[in-house]
Amino acid sequence: MPPFLSIRWNENVEGSFLDENLVKKNLELILPRIKPKFLKSIELDILIVSDSEMTNINRERRNIDRTTDVLSFPLFQEFPPLPHQMIGEIVISLDTCRRQAIEIGHNDVDEFYRLLVHGVLHLFGYDHETSPDDEIVMKKKEDECLAMIFGEDDGT
Repeated sequence: MPPFLSIRWNENVEGSFLDENLVKKNLELILPRIKPKFLKSIELDILIVSDSEMTNINRERRNIDRTTDVLSFPLFQEFPPLPHQMIGEIVISLDTCRRQAIEIGHNDVDEFYRLLVHGVLHLFGYDHETSPDDEIVMKKKEDECLAMIFGEDDGT
């Protein structure tokens, strides 16, 4: 059974480059490679916001008074291993996504999926800030997921 995904879009997404069906399809492509085997279905909320909305969320939830590109709020619990779980919420600033795409030199879609994959990995406990080794592990998993999304997966 493919994961169940709940995706919420804000009005500022209308007319953007985001395609809800494609986002869901790509998540259903990568989640089986990330999630523990006991999970049979997954609920995941994705909130797309502006920089000002992201600043408010970051201030309220993390006491940091500035915008950021992506925030993850995990709910996933490995124990008890419930087969159907709400794994958390990912918040992505579309403004920062677009700005970073220009700075990095790729398109908005590439940057959006980089942020989305990064957020999903955080929901499952990956963390690049805990140690250099953890950063390497998370980066490798990000690269694997992005390769699947962009059709560069070698099947390993």
